[in-house]
Amino acid sequence: MKPSNIFMTGNWEDLIISTFEIDKNILEKYLPYDTELDLYHGKALLSTVAFTFSKVSFYGIKVPFHQQFGQLNFRIYVKSKIDGEKGVVFLKEFAPKPLIAFVASTFYNEPYQYKKIRSTKSILENQINMEYAYKNIHIQATANRLTRSLKENTLEHFIVDRYIAFIKGSETKTYQYTIGHKPWKLYNVKTSYTDDSVLSLLPHEFNNAKLISTYFVDGSEVTVRKGVLQQSNMIQNIVTAIN
Repeated sequence: MKPSNIFMTGNWEDLIISTFEIDKNILEKYLPYDTELDLYHGKALLSTVAFTFSKVSFYGIKVPFHQQFGQLNFRIYVKSKIDGEKGVVFLKEFAPKPLIAFVASTFYNEPYQYKKIRSTKSILENQINMEYAYKNIHIQATANRLTRSLKENTLEHFIVDRYIAFIKGSETKTYQYTIGHKPWKLYNVKTSYTDDSVLSLLPHEFNNAKLISTYFVDGSEVTVRKGVLQQSNMIQNIVTAIN
């Protein structure tokens, strides 16, 4: 039985993560309360994450007609000013399932929108090809099916190894959602392609972001726990003193 604080389970698989370097000043206004940018060697990063979402359940109940579909997210890298936890903030999340978009945006304040994301996967002998598309925008990767572990203290580890999503509750409230899964591994990419026009799905100020890497990730089953409100050190100290 799943613990009661887990509200969503599913599989996130065949992730193509394309990362861009961007002016950090552009991202400041997107930071939830009491968070700050998590920079990589002084650089601010933005990633598109195209992946396959399957076996979706909310509180242990499978969602009919929502058992496999492509999704496209945009995320930035952030850390908490309160406890130092590192994670991501989603700028936009696109899914071809109206119910997912409605529930996430209405009840969890996530920036979900309904868009017809398409996905195509083919496997030939030891090669895997994955493509995600929206209208004329395409994201594609071809790789050897063998995988390898992430290398510590590298860009790939900084980008992929994230287990917290920061969600803005209000101007003075931020929630941390813990995303549980086994350590993901990378496919050995042979070719990859990320259409520059994918940035057109964000405000115009993002159009000059520079692509610096693309990783093809195996993924796994995931669990998402209910959000926990970040509390300032002052509030934490008061609660501790009362108890």
